[in-house]
Amino acid sequence: MYIDSITLKDFRTFRRSSIDFVHPYINTAEPPRLPNINLVIGGNGSGKTTLLKGVALAALGPAVAESGIFPYHLIRRIHGYPVETGAQISAIFTPNTQDRTENFPAHISRVESQVCIEQVGDLERLKWTHMDEKPWHPIYSESSDAFFFVGYGANRRVENTRNVDSAGRRTTSFIRARRVMNLFEETYSLLPLSHWLPQYQVEFPERFEEVKGLINRLLGRGRYRLTESRDRDEYIFQHGRSFVPFPALSDGYRAFLGWIGDLLYHVCRTCPIDRPLDRNSGIVMVDEVDLHIHPGWQRDLLPKLARCLPTVQFIVTSHSPLLVGSLQWHNVIIARRNRSGSVLNRVEVDISKLDADQILLTELFGLSSTRSSNQTRRIRKLLRSTRTGDTVSARDLMAELSGLDT
Repeated sequence: MYIDSITLKDFRTFRRSSIDFVHPYINTAEPPRLPNINLVIGGNGSGKTTLLKGVALAALGPAVAESGIFPYHLIRRIHGYPVETGAQISAIFTPNTQDRTENFPAHISRVESQVCIEQVGDLERLKWTHMDEKPWHPIYSESSDAFFFVGYGANRRVENTRNVDSAGRRTTSFIRARRVMNLFEETYSLLPLSHWLPQYQVEFPERFEEVKGLINRLLGRGRYRLTESRDRDEYIFQHGRSFVPFPALSDGYRAFLGWIGDLLYHVCRTCPIDRPLDRNSGIVMVDEVDLHIHPGWQRDLLPKLARCLPTVQFIVTSHSPLLVGSLQWHNVIIARRNRSGSVLNRVEVDISKLDADQILLTELFGLSSTRSSNQTRRIRKLLRSTRTGDTVSARDLMAELSGLDT
């Protein structure tokens, strides 16, 4: 399924706000070049992570109450005012061909979700409040590939292979909730490649080759490549003549490969054997998608994700102007905080021809300058002196602006 829109009411920093998303099925007069990318930007505390959590809870549908997710301070709170009695999440989803199982009503073109967070004493409780539950029945089946969605928080830690407790994971929550648990619990770790990929390498070699090919395509040229070799059960990555096991890779590689490897595990578990992995459809949410990634990699990150996994709807957050610059205005959502709470808006500024510095000076980031505060003060001081006819200050100003030493 893909999410069309969401409305958040009294949900953390949101008093009331709605936003539409782009996805591969959306019909617009001017479709974006990358129809499956939604990038959420905004200042710290503006509600970017909260939006991802809202999408995840709405996607769980009627199973949200039994998901095992413990709601903590999801209801809006304002110092000096009584706590709201509840929060509400309303969302509309478009089912894709993957969702239309044998028992899915053929006439339904959209699926609605309504989740309420109730205040019960000092606790909060998740509750499904929409009247129609029938289209959501596949959500309860672990083997069904319908209603596929996965979510990753900013603190995504990959589990050590020897410490993975598969039985413990199964008893704490059901599979669909586990796929988004990292958004709600910082300590919930991701499954490493070495835990699940060796089985596919032996029993389903074609699938293994698909996984390896996707990972290497997503990494791109000039970077480490996944090999078939392992050292002490850990997969080896090659860069030129260097061979490095996953735990010894840099933070940037491990941060990226951590959620990509976990995502491909869930894709492999649900994707029918006759369907290519890159045709698995659903929603993928990633908080701080560019975490630890070099600017040179950031420029290509979202286009690469969009093209390697074209039937996945990505909803990701970032503070990077380089990510913004790789997209069109259709793809960018900005979260802003005002006196009454945070609001979400689709960006309607042509950003496709701007460089990173120019983007930082637009309303998207709101900076008056990309220079340091000390340098800005020095330039202003020199500018004032120059206006009085001080030729030395004029020379120093030109040197400062051009980056030359005086």
